[in-house]
Amino acid sequence: MSHRAAGRHRTLFRASARLVVIAVASAAAGCGGPVASPAASATSPAATATGPAVGEPVSLRLQVSLTPEELASFEPAIEVLDDAHPEWTIVLETVPQGSEVERVTSQLAGDDLPDVLRVQGLNVQQWIRREAFLDLSGRIPDPAAEFYPGPVEQFGWDGRLWGVPDTASPEVVFYNRAMFDAARLAYPTRDWTYDDMRAAAIELTLDGAGRQPDDPGFDPAAIRQWGWNGGLTYFWQNELVRALGGDLCANADCTEMSFTDPATAAAIEWWVTFVRDEHAALYDPYGGSQTGVPGDPFLAGAAAMGSNGWFAVGQLNAAGAIDYGVVPPLIGVDGERHTSLSTNGYVIAATSAHPEEAWALVKALVAPEFLASTWGRPGHAVPARVDAAESAIDAGHAPSNQDAVLEAMAVGRVFRPFTASAFAAFGATVDVFTQLNTGTIDLEAGLAQLEAAANAALAPDRAQ
Repeated sequence: MSHRAAGRHRTLFRASARLVVIAVASAAAGCGGPVASPAASATSPAATATGPAVGEPVSLRLQVSLTPEELASFEPAIEVLDDAHPEWTIVLETVPQGSEVERVTSQLAGDDLPDVLRVQGLNVQQWIRREAFLDLSGRIPDPAAEFYPGPVEQFGWDGRLWGVPDTASPEVVFYNRAMFDAARLAYPTRDWTYDDMRAAAIELTLDGAGRQPDDPGFDPAAIRQWGWNGGLTYFWQNELVRALGGDLCANADCTEMSFTDPATAAAIEWWVTFVRDEHAALYDPYGGSQTGVPGDPFLAGAAAMGSNGWFAVGQLNAAGAIDYGVVPPLIGVDGERHTSLSTNGYVIAATSAHPEEAWALVKALVAPEFLASTWGRPGHAVPARVDAAESAIDAGHAPSNQDAVLEAMAVGRVFRPFTASAFAAFGATVDVFTQLNTGTIDLEAGLAQLEAAANAALAPDRAQ
């Protein structure tokens, strides 16, 4: 994540005579609008109270929340785009990733939304359901023909389209070749099921003395290598449940959840026993309490396999420490692949003074070549447009089987629930998952507790 000191507004980069890039501090520094560089001062034609003079460019505020690596690709691309459209002056506002919700919420309260915002899909529904954005229904006649269905879904509500996805990061299976070679196991294939993964993961799990979970004297408190990078540790991993015949979502938008349905309970038990009894996956995959290193265990070299977003390719290649391969998502009990994906996309403020110009900007931002050059080819994410997605594949670097990501895009579903109270529900349930995976609460009691806590937190969303 990109973090900048609170209370600072500074010009980052002057891309052209018209493009202005500014950093927006978190809302803790105040709820006012951003401070622009002199090129966008109150006396410039683009910022006069009466609007631009005839023939003058329209000023469009574009707010994004990017990593430093993403911003390094995005800024020059915006410069080229801005130069190609003399009818615009793009004021690019950058917000630290951890401050997106706080910033947009404060902008809504202050009636100060930028014209166009690039937002995370998991956050956007809370603002869509307040009708903070322009209804884009009809502007793209057939979204399903141009974009993968999973990313589009997260920007829809009430039968209408409120945003346009630009990228997604689906999860695929990563494996460490050296660990498989040491265990003399064949690498995963595209035909692997969850039971295939489980059997291999148990063999690949080793304690400090090199013993496997089935060996006498195996010490689960001294594991040095896990077979799989994590168990079922929060409800946004519902695709792991669906792959085994259950479903945590009891309605379409997952504002009602079910943990005690027999098929769902059985799927959860599969994962709990994998972690609690066989010790082949971690109950704390990201906190570092088991590995000693915060972050994903596979990326840290502590797990032989794992499900990770496509963004991990860039991280692994940059580090260069792990010889790895990938395969498509595992095959579920229904014979289908299931995987989750995270998304990002563009929305237009309902209060924008220039909605048509803002829409023209959004169309340019999701054009195939812009997506390919800004997101796909640099390896930041997979373009959500079907005709640009292949740009994320680069035979010049690892892994060899990169087509796996396109299969994942075709079947990927966005994280659910994604409504306004989803984070509250996450906070009310995440510790119970840990208790299940560590055996400090029994399965029946834990599932009942999860169901009650999640549905209580999501109650306001069901009323919408």
